[in-house]
Amino acid sequence: MVALVAHSCPVATKIATYGSSWPCSNYLRCGVTKSDEAVIDPVARAEEKVRTRGGRFEFLDALRGLAASAVVIGHCGERLWPEYARFSSSHFGAGMFGVFVFFIVSGFIIPASLERGRSLAAFWVGRFFRLFPLFWGCLIAAMILHSVGRFSLQSGFLADPAWHMITNATMVQFFLGAPNTQVIGAAWTLSYELVFYLFVSLLFLGGLNRRSVPLVVLAIGSIVAALFLPVAMVNGPDANLVSRLMVVVVTVAVAVFFARRAATRRSAVAAVLLASIAVPLVLNQPGPSAYSATIFATMLVGTVLYRMTAGEISTTLGWGMFGFAACVILGFKFVVEQPHLDPSTGVWVPWWKEAVTMVCAYLLFGAALLLRRYSFPRPLLFLGRISFSLYLMHALVLGAINPWTTSVLGISAAWLTWCTWVIGSIALATLTYHAIEKPFHNLGRRLMDKMDAGARPAPTPVA
Repeated sequence: MVALVAHSCPVATKIATYGSSWPCSNYLRCGVTKSDEAVIDPVARAEEKVRTRGGRFEFLDALRGLAASAVVIGHCGERLWPEYARFSSSHFGAGMFGVFVFFIVSGFIIPASLERGRSLAAFWVGRFFRLFPLFWGCLIAAMILHSVGRFSLQSGFLADPAWHMITNATMVQFFLGAPNTQVIGAAWTLSYELVFYLFVSLLFLGGLNRRSVPLVVLAIGSIVAALFLPVAMVNGPDANLVSRLMVVVVTVAVAVFFARRAATRRSAVAAVLLASIAVPLVLNQPGPSAYSATIFATMLVGTVLYRMTAGEISTTLGWGMFGFAACVILGFKFVVEQPHLDPSTGVWVPWWKEAVTMVCAYLLFGAALLLRRYSFPRPLLFLGRISFSLYLMHALVLGAINPWTTSVLGISAAWLTWCTWVIGSIALATLTYHAIEKPFHNLGRRLMDKMDAGARPAPTPVA
């Protein structure tokens, strides 16, 4: 049958020639052209439909640059101008807007990274060297700055600094204790990112990673169900034997489900391990459960848009799920959210504040996706490349550099401080990107290539 198909299809000819060892992550090794690979490889199909620069999707780098800039500008403005802080609390939060853009971007690109033909172990090696060296460097720098009085640590952390330093180093610190135990306040989003990687890996082992539409529907439905779910069910102030037993039961159920779906015994063991880590973390999140469900649903919306871009689902279905999720967020906030007083600024927060901020993040991503075939400004792409460094380093800059106290050349002290913080954050992020982030990222890639080369059998011609 393969021989008959091969006469009329060049891709089938190459499959017949290289047998089960094709496709591989590097199509040049087996003589398959990129256009051939795009016929059956969703990642290659997505790459052909998106403008790239240096192997990176331009529209995603532009979105990262905008998201990181929104977080930095928002945090600087909230510290300097009480009026802006009140506006941010009651109308539109630039920081929340930025992190939700990051969440959709992660949902879009992480499944593509995992499904490039690399092993699950290689994927995690790449993620480790992409995230942890810079994050650990940031933690060490914060400790050094604190020792010389240039960086403030929260009271919760200081209550048991040795233990909380360990929990912060895991990057899932947000799910291991109260929010006031974090060294870098903005790092709470990284906890969600890491747990998302765990669940994507679970879906991959269970063969469910491409069922993105049912998964996003399930995640959107869980937003409502999460209203009835207690918070911090493992070590929270209200945790008890019943809540901990519930965590154990859910964890075992998820582990058994994915272990039974795993293709090999080794994969089943890995599924049990991943479930044993991911499920208790999610059920121990300290904030409102519905908010956490919204974050994970947002990431899965990004995955659905990736499936659409790769041609795995129709354009109508992809954009339909995108619009459905945005409408659910608006409707959910309208029904559930009540106006409340923000204790830090003293302003009333209307029900629509969070909903509008989140939906604006959706709309920005949708607009950038529609423009994915076009080039974006280079300064924006540069900010996108250093966005992870910028996201972390701006916290150190805000803590280490004191505000200006006098005006200069008619420029107010507040604006001088704002410019100093923003420019200082970009400068420091550029330095750490080239000195820490990029070298370790390249090291991770080399290790991934070695792992793939050792695991991939040599092509064997098939008669």
